[in-house]
Amino acid sequence: MTNSGAARADAVALAREPLVLDDLLENGQGVGRAGGFVTFVTGGLPGERVRIAVDEIKRKYASAHALEIEQASPDRVDPRCDVFPQCGGCQTRHLRYAAELEWKRRLVTDALVRLGGLRDIRVSEVWRARRAENAGYRNKVTLVCSVRSGQARLGFYSARSHRLVPIATCPVLVERLDEAVKGLVAFAGAAPEALRGVDHIVARASTTGSDLVMSFNGREPNRTLAASLGELRRHVGSVSGVVTSWDPSSENAVFGRRAATLWGSGIVRERVGAAAFSFGVASFFQINTPVLEEIGARVVTMLEGAGRVVDLYCGVGTFGVLLGKQGIASTGVESFAPAVDEARANAAENGVTSAQFECAAASAALAGERGRTLLAGASAVIVDPPRKGCEDGVIDGIARSRVARVIYISCNPATLARDAKLLLAAGYRMGAVAPFDMFPRTGHVELLAEFTRQ
Repeated sequence: MTNSGAARADAVALAREPLVLDDLLENGQGVGRAGGFVTFVTGGLPGERVRIAVDEIKRKYASAHALEIEQASPDRVDPRCDVFPQCGGCQTRHLRYAAELEWKRRLVTDALVRLGGLRDIRVSEVWRARRAENAGYRNKVTLVCSVRSGQARLGFYSARSHRLVPIATCPVLVERLDEAVKGLVAFAGAAPEALRGVDHIVARASTTGSDLVMSFNGREPNRTLAASLGELRRHVGSVSGVVTSWDPSSENAVFGRRAATLWGSGIVRERVGAAAFSFGVASFFQINTPVLEEIGARVVTMLEGAGRVVDLYCGVGTFGVLLGKQGIASTGVESFAPAVDEARANAAENGVTSAQFECAAASAALAGERGRTLLAGASAVIVDPPRKGCEDGVIDGIARSRVARVIYISCNPATLARDAKLLLAAGYRMGAVAPFDMFPRTGHVELLAEFTRQ
């Protein structure tokens, strides 16, 4: 909290009386107003009256956390997690799941209207894959690692901070991966020196096969882990491959630019519908396989009868392979070179000869004569960008081509709204938006939208 006397007085005034919350942010903070002053409250839900402790005062708002729930929401449930909400991984474990789905639909609608200026937009109900509300779904986990005073700790960063919250288990992971995390925590306790210099451990488990790969990542090559591989395998008996990476490109990068396999195979094999995919732990592949399968099936249906499709941000070739198995040709564009090699191998493994792949940034692929050649004669474009949305030049390149259809897959309603506004200004019409609960118990939602030229 800021040290000014005025701020301390404001904090005391805010904390004196209970606060009624009337909204919920994407990051899971409840929103209340005291005398017109907005306060964001960790641990609170809309409709609740809470007593708070103020963490920080800014000029226009305050951040706080709930000390006592004087009047609970009927949608409040037991979070069933020992580190919620201290851990920053989940935001809505305390919210009834049906209410979470309704809330996510409102988040999407609000972003499209408020940020995109869109009107008359139809947002479908959120599609869910899980049968049990508290079942794990994530096939990948990224753990923060810290070794100090001869002790190793594994966990996640607390929300909006770099404070490590140690964990022993994680309820949103698929069961095999959660068991592996338990083994990793035991290994860290037994052989902490093996993790010296490791900043992150990324583990991915196949949900349709037996592969489970772990990557130990740091700034320098790890020279102690190799000697402890036997100990690691004793604690994590299901591990099929151990890799390491170093020399990250930035402070926030998890994987390094250089990598080596220490034991076993670094490849994960996963099935999506009738297609098989193989990829390294550093390549992008969706963390919720059943939801990916549903999205893939819908994209194939939407593009039935298409001639050639351009697939931007194609990753390991998921959509290109699924379309190719239905006789639809495609050209995939991906900037991560190892993923391009994996996409080509995946097409060959599935007997798909109509999918081509090239390594380039999407904006570069669509620029100038190269972009005109790429998009010439295309029936549709698929875009599946990261959270920041399409990079500069991508929407302009699509609009210049006058391609008839754009299938946009997004994990961020705000950037979808921004890019949708540009597409509409270029003469496209937006159909219904379909949300998918790719990330249960969080404020994130996956979206599928279709744009057609008017």
